Amino acid sequence: MRLTGGGDRLKVNALGCIILPASLFIGLMLATAGVAVWPRLAAPGAAILCGGGDVVYQSHGASYRPGEYTITREIFCQSGPEKAATREEITLGAMGVSFLIYAFAAFLLLQFAVRPLVARRVRRRMAMLGLGTPERPTWSGPQPPPTGLRDIFARVEEAMRRGEADVQVRNVSIDLTGQQEAGGDIAARLAQLKALRDQGLITAQDYEAKKAEILAGL
Repeated sequence: MRLTGGGDRLKVNALGCIILPASLFIGLMLATAGVAVWPRLAAPGAAILCGGGDVVYQSHGASYRPGEYTITREIFCQSGPEKAATREEITLGAMGVSFLIYAFAAFLLLQFAVRPLVARRVRRRMAMLGLGTPERPTWSGPQPPPTGLRDIFARVEEAMRRGEADVQVRNVSIDLTGQQEAGGDIAARLAQLKALRDQGLITAQDYEAKKAEILAGL
């Protein structure tokens, strides 16, 4: 499962607690029970151990008790001419090497095929249940939302506290109509407007126009 921060620990846990043990179990079952049923499942390991020789599979059946029948599987590596051929039993070695090969193949299959498929299905199901991480809302309009005087002064005060020499406010709509704070003090609003002009945040023309607008509301 795909992850950052705490998710990385989840990915490691999924790898160590699920995928790796499952891969080893699959490889063990194929190299033991599988070979007992069909000896040629040990062919990958037998081919590596035998090299250029011939791999010979033999099965022996015996009944030690009435109603019981036991089959023994043996794998040999045969080399040399037919009459002078020598055989070496490689049953356990072939099963061990085949176990490693099958476990590695199962790991690749689970890690890069099964796990992404399961993760996609889990994310899809979580999205259907509304359990996904909500997206951060963004402003999609042509201009940013209006900003009041309090927000501007808060930014100016924060910048002055940090020791920044220049304070710039761009693409900001200033609401001085008195709608933000009903019954606001006219004198306080005029003082705030003058402070904006003195700090160069608004032009002299804007100052005069807004001042006339505020005074008109008396």
